[in-house]
Amino acid sequence: MATGAFDKLKQVTPKETPKQKIVPVKERKRDNESSYTLWLDKDLLKALKLKAVEENDNVKNLVEQAIRLYLK
Repeated sequence: MATGAFDKLKQVTPKETPKQKIVPVKERKRDNESSYTLWLDKDLLKALKLKAVEENDNVKNLVEQAIRLYLK
């Protein structure tokens, strides 16, 4: 009597299913931020970058400050 593939599968003893490790979700640094792309005049961007270097800051922070001041 020939045994088929399904008969062979029935003879295989199942092993214990591996458990997935549960890890708490880390709060990401940028959860409260969104990405936005815009085109700026080259000279304006260059001046903005220089200002950021002079103030030991970055362009993102300078742009955020300027927008907040504008919206007040």
